[in-house]
Amino acid sequence: MISCPQIKRARPAARLAGVLVPLSVAAAGALLTLPAPARAEDAPKLYVHIETPGRFSYSGDPTQVSFLLKNEGATTWSNPGLDIEAGFQVFDSQGKKLEKSKVPATLKDGQPKVLEPNAYFGKIVDLNLLFPKMSGIGTYRITWSGAGMPEQSLATRIIKKYDPDKDYQAVIETDFGKIVLEFYKDLAPFHTRNFIDLANLKFYDGLLFHRIVKGEMIFGGSPTGDERGSPGYNVAPEPNGLKVLPGVVAQVRNSQTGADESGSIFMIAATALPDLDARVTVFGRVVEGLDTVKAITNLPTVGSAPRAASRPIKDVTIKKVEIQEKQEKKAKS
Repeated sequence: MISCPQIKRARPAARLAGVLVPLSVAAAGALLTLPAPARAEDAPKLYVHIETPGRFSYSGDPTQVSFLLKNEGATTWSNPGLDIEAGFQVFDSQGKKLEKSKVPATLKDGQPKVLEPNAYFGKIVDLNLLFPKMSGIGTYRITWSGAGMPEQSLATRIIKKYDPDKDYQAVIETDFGKIVLEFYKDLAPFHTRNFIDLANLKFYDGLLFHRIVKGEMIFGGSPTGDERGSPGYNVAPEPNGLKVLPGVVAQVRNSQTGADESGSIFMIAATALPDLDARVTVFGRVVEGLDTVKAITNLPTVGSAPRAASRPIKDVTIKKVEIQEKQEKKAKS
């Protein structure tokens, strides 16, 4: 997956990471030479760690997993020559094990023969070479196990690949109707890509338009249902000079919003809001369904000080967000 330099991680815990599990392992020959009382105390203590570079990969790109083995014990560990690739298994969202392709045995010459205390080695494995069907869009569980080592497990997603050369639309389905967005991909490329990736991850499906400013704008996309929610990272502002006009889609940064709101929460304006010009990153516009946006802004709301009433009295759900390529309209003959 190609990383986005404009995306800053806010919390390491929000990133999909591997599992770090301690275990005690020793080569069979070494165990046989040790007195029984000494085996538990002197056996090398190994940590196995697997992780993906991010929580998803694009379909067609390598699905990489990092494997790390570290000796946390006080004695040397003799490496029998691990077949790292052989330890991987992949399961689809239905729990079905993916078939592993026949590949040449891994070269073990790069592995150290022994691991001194605090020493480690690792490898990056492209799972697409081992499991060709993993290139399909979906959720997958990845496991790794070795002789005498407990199984390690993590999950990842494969989503539709974002193509910056294509023009996309987002179709937001709500109880009040459909809202169709187009993007300013050249003026806000990182916000555009971030919104599309989150939509393809189904991140927005089932969330709320949780805040309304009467007759002016609506806010949605928070996994916690308020301005504190985020996907776990921020997207740096992209000043582009675009004004906040009716139908504008933007991500907001001001004194009343959480630091992470720039990650997933978005605003749709129902009217021109010149006070927000240059204070928000405009990255899209409504091309169909502005009447739906206006209908939502006129819903009754509740709330308490210090913020004015802004919560709809009835949940306004984002049923789903679908990304599709923009279809050019045919000229009339």
